[in-house]
Amino acid sequence: MVAMVLRDTLKTADVYVKVSLAVWLAATVDALGGLMGFWSVVGDARELVLIAEFVMMLVLLINCYALKNWIVRHTDHSLYRQVAWLSVGSLVLCILGDLVNFNLPESYYRYGQVVKHDYLADSVWFFAPGYLLLLIAAVRIARANGLGIAGIAALLAVAGIIGGVSINAMHLPGTGTYVSAITGFYGIFITVVGASGIVFMLSFGKRRFRPGVLLVSVGILMAAVADSVIGQFWIYGNGGEGFFPAARYVNWSLYVGSQCLVIHLARVAYWNRPCS
Repeated sequence: MVAMVLRDTLKTADVYVKVSLAVWLAATVDALGGLMGFWSVVGDARELVLIAEFVMMLVLLINCYALKNWIVRHTDHSLYRQVAWLSVGSLVLCILGDLVNFNLPESYYRYGQVVKHDYLADSVWFFAPGYLLLLIAAVRIARANGLGIAGIAALLAVAGIIGGVSINAMHLPGTGTYVSAITGFYGIFITVVGASGIVFMLSFGKRRFRPGVLLVSVGILMAAVADSVIGQFWIYGNGGEGFFPAARYVNWSLYVGSQCLVIHLARVAYWNRPCS
């Protein structure tokens, strides 16, 4: 049954969707292979795995830029063009964050003796502005679709509170000030970003259950889920040692899946715009 649905989906999908699906499948195979011990980011195969993962993100970036060009060709409306550029900028910044998370120098305990993989805190300097662009894009579409600012603010505020409680629960005593501050801020922020996926979906009214709208919304939510895996199991898990590299593999599939969906935000918003 699943094979039939996938086959029918591929028949109707265009090249942008197929490229996103191919990248996500590659990332998932990469993650599963690592979990099953066929290869690893630890040891002799490390460089090959990292190169393969970087290539995946470059292909996704090319697809994202192509989607931006699709928007430019099909509409002169400034909103959708700006949102398309926000998607490109968001992905570029996130890829830079990926390079930090690759931990190319293989250095640990940079900022204290509690959290082994504390280099992950440095990647926030790229992921935070990257996801801020995604948040702006989602909220701009929601506002353009007629969703009230008070409702948006209330939902995002509740999400921020939940994020704060969550990161406080996983935080380990003795963690350095820098790592504590960065992860504390980001734990709140990424939960707000994830909630903007709900804002995005709700703004389409009766069209909110269309597949494209739902998938992009899920993609935004997945960004928060992927980073919760990092916080819970990679940074603060196992008493600060992290469940590494298992947590990394799980995060990789979720994170790439999220990016494969959210790069379609502008086109989905354009297709489902109120006047269409």
